[in-house]
Amino acid sequence: MQKHFKYLLLILMGMMWTYSAFSQAIQTIRSPENQQTGTFRINPKSDGVKGTPFLFEIPPMGNISLSNGNVHKQVPFNIFLETNTVYIQTGGEDSEPLPLKNWNWIKTGEEDERLFRMEFVSGKSQLVEILFENDQGKYIAVHSKTLVNPSRVRDGYTGPQYDTFRHDIKFLFIEGMQSTEFKANTSALRDLAGDRYNDLKDFMKKNKLKPENPIDLRKILIFLLN
Repeated sequence: MQKHFKYLLLILMGMMWTYSAFSQAIQTIRSPENQQTGTFRINPKSDGVKGTPFLFEIPPMGNISLSNGNVHKQVPFNIFLETNTVYIQTGGEDSEPLPLKNWNWIKTGEEDERLFRMEFVSGKSQLVEILFENDQGKYIAVHSKTLVNPSRVRDGYTGPQYDTFRHDIKFLFIEGMQSTEFKANTSALRDLAGDRYNDLKDFMKKNKLKPENPIDLRKILIFLLN
């Protein structure tokens, strides 16, 4: 009888330890710090949210230039837009992401290259995407994420309602210390292209380019200004 009692006690203690460990794990997953900066592989739908406060849904591989002159190639990274913080994950997908400091630029892709850098915009240092630059100035994309609440009141007839991270992009032209918004619409592209506007339309149609997409706008600017 005493033997069976000890065996039962050990089982109960094991169950209590397992429950305690599970509860701690859940609290870690749900903590605000972990949701914002904890890991790139968070499934936002599990918390009733669509999207992510990071720039990329899936972290890309980037070549990262550090202030000491070293360039680290093909490092997985992401950008937490609210604080302009770059996070890298160097120890595999199960490792803890680390904030990156003392960096100069980050480049992704080859044919569809994207360049990220800190720039002084509207009186403050901001992480931006460089689309095109020459002696006259530079075109940049400023990315932001805004958490938007559902527009419809949930009832018994509608499906699940999610808060959603909306991705907004503003294009700017920087000349010296001055910046002006570049709308990237038909009127702005016509003014920029001048007598090459028909050529630009053919180029955009042939390559199925959408100027509201930073990758496509970069190709348009290179076509017109190179």
